[in-house]
Amino acid sequence: MFRDAISGLDRILNAEIPQGSVVLITGGEGTLKSGLAFGLASNYLAARGEHGLYATLEQTEESHMQNMKSLGLSKSNGMHIFDYWDMRREWKNREPDLIKTTGEVIDFYEDKHEKMTVLVLDSLNALFYLSDESTIRKDMYHFFSELRDRGLTSFLIKESSTCAEGRLSTTKPENFLADGVIELGAIERTEGVKRFIRITKMRSAKHSMEKHQLVVEEDGLHILGPIY
Repeated sequence: MFRDAISGLDRILNAEIPQGSVVLITGGEGTLKSGLAFGLASNYLAARGEHGLYATLEQTEESHMQNMKSLGLSKSNGMHIFDYWDMRREWKNREPDLIKTTGEVIDFYEDKHEKMTVLVLDSLNALFYLSDESTIRKDMYHFFSELRDRGLTSFLIKESSTCAEGRLSTTKPENFLADGVIELGAIERTEGVKRFIRITKMRSAKHSMEKHQLVVEEDGLHILGPIY
């Protein structure tokens, strides 16, 4: 179960994330978005013997794995990483249809591995930047629908600006399209800065709305008690 994939996630998620959900993992810079998505997917796949895809538009596979190892996270045998580095070098002089390309990448891995159940896309910001701005809202609607039709439980990383007390700024349309939204952030207290995790939306799954502390230990990420 996904709620068992990160230590302490069952503190805030009282039921399993429904298969085929599209979940945004959103927050400011340095709030462990990639680490949370990777840990959720990799640990879940390891426990179930299934396959998943981590597609990164912003880093090479080597750079990404160095970052994950620094967080105490390891890659399960069922986790496959695809980076767009070589493709992006070819795209210098033309505008790619990145959503279509991502669908073709998913097709490749689904054909190769029978039990493909999880997708992580890192990140939506890069996808927005490389897509046609005039049609992006319609494209997002169809993209989210396609992921659901495939039956993939998808975690889409989105960097968002924050304001005072770690609150996310203006809500974006993709938040309404998603089945779930996991918010990450940081709050400054007299004893120092604390990272937090909060589930603000999860269709068909009961969850806490409180902010809980998120920490990095040698063996990965852990969710502790509420932050008041």
